[in-house]
Amino acid sequence: MAAFVTTTSQDSAPVLAVSGDLDISGVDEFLAHADRLLALDADAIEVDLSGVTFIDSSGLGALVRLHNTAADAGRELRLTNVPRPVTRILELTGLTDLFAERPES
Repeated sequence: MAAFVTTTSQDSAPVLAVSGDLDISGVDEFLAHADRLLALDADAIEVDLSGVTFIDSSGLGALVRLHNTAADAGRELRLTNVPRPVTRILELTGLTDLFAERPES
């Protein structure tokens, strides 16, 4: 089960911090939180994945859907603090180039 917290980054971008498993059981809640951030007047939104312990195809699909929704709205989606196992899955699925990734601070 995933948990979600919204904050603001140093450059005032809204941030959705995700922890736990981003899988089929949490995708709808993840997208609901993300939609609220997209409703804000911001050039970019960030998804902090530092607390993600597992991601399945549903979670990857939700990230792609969020990316596309943000792009359609003229906004950038940035992934932050991506754990190595999640980075590896993004690499294996060919999704690394889709997301702007901000390195860990």
